[in-house]
Amino acid sequence: MEKNETYIATATGYTEDGAGVTRINGVVIFVPGLLKDEEAEIGITKMKKTYGYGRIIQIRKPSPHRLQPKCSVYKQCGGCQLQHMDSHEQNFFKEDKVKTCFTQIAQMDVEVKPIIKVEPHWNYRNKVQIPVQLKDGKVEMGFYAPHTNRIIQYDTCHVQTDLSNDITNYLHHQMGMLACAKEVRHILIKHAHITGEVMVGLVVRNYPFHNCDKLINNLTKKYPQIKSLLAIVNRRDDNVILDGKEILLAGRKYIEEELLGWKFRISARSFYQINPYATKELYSKAIELAGLTGKETLIDLYCGTGTMGIIAASKAKKVYGIEIVSDAIKDANINAEANNVQNIQFINADASKGAQAIIRSKIKADAMIIDPPRKGCSKDTIDAILKIAPKKLVYVSCDPATLARDVRILTDNGYQLELVQPVDLFPQTVHVEVITLLSKLDSKKYISVELPLDDMDLTSA
Repeated sequence: MEKNETYIATATGYTEDGAGVTRINGVVIFVPGLLKDEEAEIGITKMKKTYGYGRIIQIRKPSPHRLQPKCSVYKQCGGCQLQHMDSHEQNFFKEDKVKTCFTQIAQMDVEVKPIIKVEPHWNYRNKVQIPVQLKDGKVEMGFYAPHTNRIIQYDTCHVQTDLSNDITNYLHHQMGMLACAKEVRHILIKHAHITGEVMVGLVVRNYPFHNCDKLINNLTKKYPQIKSLLAIVNRRDDNVILDGKEILLAGRKYIEEELLGWKFRISARSFYQINPYATKELYSKAIELAGLTGKETLIDLYCGTGTMGIIAASKAKKVYGIEIVSDAIKDANINAEANNVQNIQFINADASKGAQAIIRSKIKADAMIIDPPRKGCSKDTIDAILKIAPKKLVYVSCDPATLARDVRILTDNGYQLELVQPVDLFPQTVHVEVITLLSKLDSKKYISVELPLDDMDLTSA
């Protein structure tokens, strides 16, 4: 089997990134864009020792779940990889992805609950980061093509709001007209769906820059929804975007949003879930699974701006939130005060060190909610979680692979997996959020060596 040869093949399943899996002459060939059970003529594009890649030449038997993608740059952009699947097939793909991760990574045969899916499935995002560059004297704005620094330009991104798209197109036009795009690296837009407030961040190499005053004036006059306009001076050579000195250009350094009746402050660098509609279901389910009755002490690990912990505080006796980003902790304290939540305390620390502070303070945690970044929990963090030994552990993850890895460690050390519940926080993409509930088994104790950490004063954190 060699490159450019053609074959007839049928997809039997999907890879984790949504490509169809076929088998030709006993060799597995991955075919992007091919749906399960579709038969197609395939052209071989690349061969490895034990597998290969192909492209669709012609679909001979299309799936009833195939759709025509909305986006004009769907294939080039690669951001919304599942637009060719209807809702039924996206659900199947994501549920199967979660189950496969547990089977292959954790060697656990688990029941995956039907995915929680919330409308709208389009225009749901509240945040976008858009790279900017000058090419042959013209301003280019869009998203990077997969694995490249090549910008794919667009008029409308169908998972962003109409207002975010409008602001993006206006800035594109203005930066070209004012000849000021040279110093701009990225545009950050955060759009609070409930309050309608907007933040625009200009990630720049230098400030002030040519015609920046005109750009600021024109932007704020046209869009009164912009309550926060910032410049972030970033001179780094890597792909870290939101780093550097923050300069307030207009309004305030934050916007406000509402979630489940609670008010939250969102700053440029603080984490906030990108789908406000599905987040309601995600947080409600996670807090429900924690089994709070008003008598419990809850640890909210990786608490961000305190959203889940603050909401859960009304059902708990005491909540401790732990977060490494100092700006997020500042917002979290303000959010708690704004919502008149007095039974929550925040610790500005790495997850493992914050958890160790809980251990040294001899705080008995009845329940813990953890929502780590995509890489999952470090060994030291899991070690600390197991020492705290909450009766109920709710693990929320945006990566089912690292979730499965961590759950296996937890179940090997005294916990029982009770539930696996996916939530579609990212419609049209291959990404899926998952909630798991683990319960402590009294029969098994975890023993490990104490980690040498600097003392932390919990009361002053």
